[in-house]
Amino acid sequence: MKNRLLYLVFVLPFFMFSCNGWLNVEPEDEITEEKLFSSGNGFRHALNGIYYAMESANLYGKHLTWGVTDALGQIYDYTKSGSVNEMQYGASNYDWDYYALDPIWTSIWKESYNIVANCNNLLQQIEAADPEMFYYKEKEKSMIWGEALALRAFIQFDMLRLFAPAPAANPGDRKFIPYVDTYPSYVSIPKTVNECLDCITRDLKEAKQLLWKFDTANAFSRNNNFEMANSGEMTFLVRRGFHLNYWAATALLARVYLYAQKEDEALEQANELMTFASERGAFRPTDRFSSGDRKCYSDVIFGLHVIDLLDYNSAVNKMSNEDRQYYLCISDIQKNYFKDDLYKVDSDNEEMMKCNDYRYSYWIEDMNNYHSYYRFRKYDAMSAGSASTIEVSDYIVPLIRMTEIYYIAAEILGKRGGDGLTKAKSYLSYVKSCRGLKSSDASMRQLVSAGTDEFMDILINDMRREWLGEGQTYFIYKRLNQNIPEANGNFFTASEDVFVVPLPDIETDIN
Repeated sequence: MKNRLLYLVFVLPFFMFSCNGWLNVEPEDEITEEKLFSSGNGFRHALNGIYYAMESANLYGKHLTWGVTDALGQIYDYTKSGSVNEMQYGASNYDWDYYALDPIWTSIWKESYNIVANCNNLLQQIEAADPEMFYYKEKEKSMIWGEALALRAFIQFDMLRLFAPAPAANPGDRKFIPYVDTYPSYVSIPKTVNECLDCITRDLKEAKQLLWKFDTANAFSRNNNFEMANSGEMTFLVRRGFHLNYWAATALLARVYLYAQKEDEALEQANELMTFASERGAFRPTDRFSSGDRKCYSDVIFGLHVIDLLDYNSAVNKMSNEDRQYYLCISDIQKNYFKDDLYKVDSDNEEMMKCNDYRYSYWIEDMNNYHSYYRFRKYDAMSAGSASTIEVSDYIVPLIRMTEIYYIAAEILGKRGGDGLTKAKSYLSYVKSCRGLKSSDASMRQLVSAGTDEFMDILINDMRREWLGEGQTYFIYKRLNQNIPEANGNFFTASEDVFVVPLPDIETDIN
């Protein structure tokens, strides 16, 4: 791979619409590095190839979001499921060697570090690139450079969260995974958790400096984040929500600092983002379901456009044949999730479960109104609203939301009691009200009178609701080193047996 690079390269990526979606993919077999990086378009192709690789079913198209990662978080009830053995019998039982699960970890590892290698090659090439070859000159060069740095950190942070203990578990000086920042990398030496976190924060801080040169002029409204119409070559430079932009890097840095138990630094990043959002009206959690927005993507700071998402979903949520339906259910809705916010009403002499929380209304289906099987439908296709909005909602996988920033600030301030707790309650109340809850709802009333410990319980409960199908629930408990609740009031005890995925039993070339 010294002189040739195998890439998924696209003809006018991000520039044109097709009948299958806005990312028109036409792979080529191979392209020399010299040719690829001889023009601004070549660097665009390389960056787009990285995002496209992240859409894999083994990565963020499924398993690192609503697939095995959410199975690790005990999200699902498999009573009605079809062939999801890797989730049902492997991940949900932490049986790392289970025959259907083990190859998925191998694929996750190999594909992730292949992306890291591509990031590193792009970074190596762009440093010396002439700004004149780019459409926006130095600004575009900085944008691509910053995104590649942030993506390198994003991927390896998730590898750290899976394959190493959290700082809260006191992993000490043991070494777990490498942090790969060179290309080619023939020998990658494992690092300690803290060493990896230092590398990740270093990259993200540098990425922010580079991305600010481009993103400072962007408004980050929902329209130009995700919905802006095709505008030829300029399309690559807009739709910043589908790129790991400045504010996504800021949010990711807050996430990393909180994981690293550096609360002051995490709060600083969260405050920067909340100030921007307040002043510009950006990333506001908004109900637009009637317009075709099942994902509530107005508050998504960074998400992927996954071309095959509907196919991935329908493979495990098959609803077309009434006699052979199989689907994923959300586990223990009434105990672990919506609790007292659920209430019963009579409709034409039929008892129904209702909840003001949009996350219940939009993301869960009470099958046949039996109050037993709550089908997960967050990734179903929409059938109403404007065509452009449906397209975004049908194919977006949220990776970083603005609501997470309010959660981070609320968690840190809530621990401090007094005025901090009061401020924390206001942040959580804001998120809950944006998701449809009213002051009369049980969790909102409980929030008013909650002390520090009770507040944390309400906060974690809301995180669980918000992150259904987004791969973050497992990491709540891992970061806090807390037992993971499962159905019927039982728990999986916090331990490395539960929280550390063993490294794949392969010699992986992460060149």
